[in-house]
Amino acid sequence: MEKLLRPNDFLTVFPISHWIAFMAKTSPSVRLTFVLFFCAMAAVSSAACAQEFHLPGLIFDSKELLLLQRRELAEMKEMPITYEVRQTIQLEEITVGAKEILIWISIPSDESNQKLLSVAPKEIPGDWQIVEDADRRGKFLFSRITDPATTTLTFEIEYRLSRSPTFTKIDADRVRPLSDLERSMMSEYLAKDSLHMEVTDKVQAIADDICGDEQNIGLQSIAIMKHIAQSSDHYSYSTDPKMPRCGVGDAKNCLAQGGGCCTDLNSLFIALARARGIPARLNMGYRLLEENVGQSMDPGYRCWVEYFVPGYGWVSADVVEADAPDGKGQVRWLTGLTPRRVWLNQGRQFRFKGAHASEAINHMNIAYAEVDGKPARVLPDGELAPQLKRRIYFSVLSSPEGSDHNSASPAASIREP
Repeated sequence: MEKLLRPNDFLTVFPISHWIAFMAKTSPSVRLTFVLFFCAMAAVSSAACAQEFHLPGLIFDSKELLLLQRRELAEMKEMPITYEVRQTIQLEEITVGAKEILIWISIPSDESNQKLLSVAPKEIPGDWQIVEDADRRGKFLFSRITDPATTTLTFEIEYRLSRSPTFTKIDADRVRPLSDLERSMMSEYLAKDSLHMEVTDKVQAIADDICGDEQNIGLQSIAIMKHIAQSSDHYSYSTDPKMPRCGVGDAKNCLAQGGGCCTDLNSLFIALARARGIPARLNMGYRLLEENVGQSMDPGYRCWVEYFVPGYGWVSADVVEADAPDGKGQVRWLTGLTPRRVWLNQGRQFRFKGAHASEAINHMNIAYAEVDGKPARVLPDGELAPQLKRRIYFSVLSSPEGSDHNSASPAASIREP
């Protein structure tokens, strides 16, 4: 099959300096002809190639993205960062005369790209202990306070952790289908009826339209994320003033709204991926951005996804960062993460021993608390502000960013088959 020409092919044959010299010597009409020619080539090249190879447009774009990874890997200079963080959680508007407070607070622990170096309680009222959900990953500080005699409680811990960047270099030709054993082991992450991430008829139709006949799990996953980036906006960069800033994180809501919060966008990815038989799951944490070093601030929360690619394992991705207009771009974020975040837990629908709630807890982005058996607000409820709030103060103890270290160092998590 003949190679289809693109504008970059001309620049490979003739350096840009030669083209500039040539254009300077031609007439205005000739220059205009060349400009129009290059614009036309740029506009049709991807579509023409996709048609030539009988590929849906986003699948073809995914192939190109994986090819660009090699250049990205050579230029990336990211290394692990060690942070020291003071995390403060406040439970406000406690009912006067309350008898019992139960609270479960999300705290960091070890995961594949994060190592907890130390953790210490600074101010923890009540009788406390570290607990886990029986079916979900993550650790939680649980405390029981009787007769609080105050309308506000403060919980403060300090921790130190090291976070590594991750970058999975996927060779599409080496991705194999999901085996029956893998499918059985990952049935939870293939479920099509998970609350807020349901695979409806509409979701299935969208997923099939995106991926067409493509069966490669790596290419399908990236194509789905590219579709979400094109069709949905995070509220932080949306031009729609009515775009919701927070919510339960729901795939159907994301489709109806054209975006929303990070949990909306990631819920949609998980639903679309599972519609194509791709294992996918949600992770929760918050970012430690460079511009916030040394400041007491509310970090909000940030969730991201992992999708399973046979031969590569679980691949981390942040579709919100990938679509940010001032970010590092899709090549960096659709198969990896930078080290500037903290992982807290994985999954949804948490259940804690001793909680009075009859329904599972949607997600643990900050904490879950009950005041005399009644759940405290973690999200706004109409005009009512959340009762649970988090602030952090952090410093960077070691950061080789900007040094001459190459990302191919063993300290950086770069995975190949």
